[in-house]
This record gives sequence, structure tokens and C-alpha cells, in this order.
Amino acid sequence: MRIRIPYYSIINIFFPGLMFTGFVLLLFLGDVRVLTEAVADINSVGLEIVITVSLFAIAYEIGYMLHRLGAVVIEPLLKKMFGWVEYDDFVLAGKVGDKAHEKLEMLSREYGFVRTQIALFVIMSVLSGICTQWWIMVSCFICIMLLILTARGFMKKTQTAVAQYLAN
Repeated sequence: MRIRIPYYSIINIFFPGLMFTGFVLLLFLGDVRVLTEAVADINSVGLEIVITVSLFAIAYEIGYMLHRLGAVVIEPLLKKMFGWVEYDDFVLAGKVGDKAHEKLEMLSREYGFVRTQIALFVIMSVLSGICTQWWIMVSCFICIMLLILTARGFMKKTQTAVAQYLAN
């Protein structure tokens, strides 16, 4: 039996979780340094492997939560700001042909990725604000604005594509 990990799960769930985990490690570097030194004192390769695998699992779970946060909180806000096509129209347009299905699937996948990234940077900006790292907070805010514009572009392209495929 061959186990396949979908590309979407790696890009849209694992990487944002890994980014968030890395961000938190950098934000709380002093506390992490103490923990790292304590683990290094134990001097066990088996323990290091367990910790590494655990960190990857935690990163995946955090990414999954960010993905869901993006779907539940960010998506309704984006839909209110920029509009969206009805789900039934989206499905009908995807049934027009393989080319239409592939294009709509790609637009939907990219929109989902951007939505998750917006959730990631919102959480990162809040955390950096709490820790009074203002330059990081401003950087995250700029990323949020750029990602919102990117999401708007994907949403408009999807609306145009659905209208075009339904007109044919």
C-alpha cells in the first residue's frame, strides 16, 4: 500500500504551520533557548528524533487550524468585501469541460492558499503586537494588505471564469 500526501495539504496546511511555529520560536527565542539547552543536556538521539517528529506534527496541526480559521473567519469577510459566485454556479461551470474544471480548481486552490496566509499573518501580527515587536507587526500588516489584494484578484478571476463558462 502506497501512502500519498496531497500537494494541497503540504502547501496549504503544513507550510503555514511550519512558518507559524518558526515565527513563535523566533519571537520567544529566550525561552526556546532555555528549552533547547535542557534537551541538549539529555544527549539522546532518540529524544531528538521524537522532538523533531513532534514539532512537525504540531506544525501540521497548527497549519490545519490556520486553514480552518481562514475558511470560517477570513472567507466570509472576503466574500462580503469582494463578492463571490454561488456554489451551484461554480459546480455547473466546472462541469462544462476539463479545461474549465482545471482552471476553476486552480483558482480555488490558490484562493484557499491565500486565505490561509491571511489568517497566518493576522495571528502573527496580533502576537507581535502583544510582544511589542512593532516592526514585525507592521510587516505582517503590509503582508495582509498584499494578500487581500491577491485574494481579490483570484475572486474576480473566478467570477469572470464562471460567468464565461456558464455563458457558453
